[in-house]
Parts: sequence; structure tokens; C-alpha cells
Amino acid sequence: WIFRRFDLLLNAGEIAAVVGENGEGKTTLVKLLCRFYDPEKGRITVDGADIRDLRMSEWRRQITVLFQEPVRYHVTASENIAHGAHASGPGSEEIEMAARAAGAHDLIRRLPDGYETVLGRWFGGAELSAGEWQRLALARAFLRRAKLIILDEPTSLLDAWAEAKWFDRFRSLAAGCTVLIISHRLSMTMRADVIHVMGDGRIVESGTHADLLTLGGRYREAWNTSNAAIR
Repeated sequence: WIFRRFDLLLNAGEIAAVVGENGEGKTTLVKLLCRFYDPEKGRITVDGADIRDLRMSEWRRQITVLFQEPVRYHVTASENIAHGAHASGPGSEEIEMAARAAGAHDLIRRLPDGYETVLGRWFGGAELSAGEWQRLALARAFLRRAKLIILDEPTSLLDAWAEAKWFDRFRSLAAGCTVLIISHRLSMTMRADVIHVMGDGRIVESGTHADLLTLGGRYREAWNTSNAAIR
């Protein structure tokens, strides 16, 4: 069993973060929401409807997911981003807007042929750092314009300054969407509308950053530990 007595409500239009130690099932939760597999017991509902009763293709059109280690497509920078909404054939303005939102525009502009630069070494293209590939994947996720956005450690390769700027842009871009962020970095999850803390296979604490610090439970312990490490 990964989850026991697990109960989580995501409200429409809110940015929710899920935090917890390794092995608590955070990535498993993401995979269940994607329907890579279904729960043996219990159910996941959207507006009261079990997602197993929805067409798989229709459900997946409503969500966009960025995993911790995104795919590196060895095509042009523009095509890398466009894969997020390939069926709709996004134009250059939409692609650039997504890149700017993800903080990828400036790095793309510095490439030899800008957005038309082939990336990756397979075909002799430009190689990016791990953090730059992650920004490109963020742009791809933004372009999809889904109702539910799921991000698994979206800023794990960004520094603290880039992370803060990214979250400010993201909040503006994701207005009206429901967002679930999985992360170990409390410096980012503290900015969410609500934080859910996982432990022992269930949600053990929920609230804002201030609420959870006042509560004095697992979240506060983790926060104090992270700050002590910085000092």
C-alpha cells in the first residue's frame, strides 16, 4: 500500500502544493492523476465524475504534466516548445510567449539561430544545461493551456533567484487554472495558495504557509530544518 485513508481536495482555480519526505507517494499521486494506472481501491473524481468513466483521450486533453526529468527533444527550440500543443499548430508568437513565461526566451535568443536552432547532440545541435532543458520543458507545459496543470519538482534545477521570478510569472500565466505542484523546495511551495503535507500514506496537514508554521507540525519542523541548513 502506498496510500492509506488518503483524502485530498483540489479546488478549481487554486495553486496547491504537496510536500513530504521521499517515498511518501507524491509522484505516485501524479501518475494516478495521469491514469498511467488506476487505484485498486478508492477513486479520483472531477466535479463528482470518476475519471475512469471519462474517455482517456478526453481526460488527458484537460491536463498538462511536467515531470522532474522532462524529455529532451533533439529538434529546434521552437519545435521543442510546440510539442506542448502540437495538434493546434501554435504560431511563433504563442511559442515565444510560453518561452518568456518559463524564463527560456533569453537563453533561446542567445543560441546561434535563435528559435530555429537544433538542440541536442544527436544531430550536431546546441547542447543545453540541465536547468535550461527544464526551462524549455516548462515553456512546453505552459503552451498547452490545460485546465489542470501538474508540476513535479518544476524548479529543481533553478537557483533561488530564478525560482522566485519563475513563480511570479507562473502565477499570472496560470490564472483560472487548477495547479498541483509537487516539490521538496519549501522556498517555492510557501508561495502556493494551500499546502498539503503527506505522511504515513495520507494528508496529515493542510493550510497556508503561515497556518502550518503556527500549527507546529511536520511542515514547521521541515521549515526550521531547511533554514538551519542555510544558516
